[in-house]
Amino acid sequence: MRKLFVLIPAILIFLGLTASVAFAQDPDAGKTAWEEQVWQCSRCHGAQGEGVFARPLSNSTLTEDEWIDQVRNPRRFMPHFSEAQVSDQQIRDMHAYITALPDPTGDFQRKDPGIAATHPGQELMVQKNCVACHEDVVSTGQGRIVEGFVQRGVTPTTEVVLKQLRTPFERMPAFSESQVSNDEAAQIADYLTSLVSNQSAEAPAAATTPAPANLPATGGEASSNNLPLILLLVGGGLALAGLTLRRRIIGKKPS
Repeated sequence: MRKLFVLIPAILIFLGLTASVAFAQDPDAGKTAWEEQVWQCSRCHGAQGEGVFARPLSNSTLTEDEWIDQVRNPRRFMPHFSEAQVSDQQIRDMHAYITALPDPTGDFQRKDPGIAATHPGQELMVQKNCVACHEDVVSTGQGRIVEGFVQRGVTPTTEVVLKQLRTPFERMPAFSESQVSNDEAAQIADYLTSLVSNQSAEAPAAATTPAPANLPATGGEASSNNLPLILLLVGGGLALAGLTLRRRIIGKKPS
């Protein structure tokens, strides 16, 4: 019994130390995660946490656990990140890195991308902060996302866009229906479809190989690829002529 009284506190102390090590913040790892691994954070919140399309975080007074809760159960326009996309430990590390940076100067003003939207779906991509990661698509109508649809031969229908918004593949975070409604997704899909159609229409012309300047005339000289056949025919003709000649010579011999 005495051994148990000694062993149990020792186990609890060990578990406490293990938990402290597991939850320790690593600012260097947080810098790597912020800049390279979960780069969507900096696209909205700035390379130094100064705020771009979303508010600054370098002056955040929220705890690391509150950061984790916001990433898992986001409020307002922030999309949801799964644990496979960013772990709790990475969030703790980024919290340590970003909150140690200097406070931003001046009042925060959301970045104006300076895009004159000509399509409702394009305007929605600006409003919903899609422009933070897909600025090339929104501003020029080109980019990796459009090229991907063209190369795969896939039309970005409403169903395709909704599937990507609700259950995205790769590193894109998820958007709930309260953040991007089904009707809004349909307008974004219509805009992307128009871009893909334009790219697809231009692709065949760019891929066509120009015809050679001088085409061979009909009835031209035989290609050297027919040489074996020609030799075979000539050889066969000579053999047949030799056999005919031999028969004639044999037929003229006196009996």
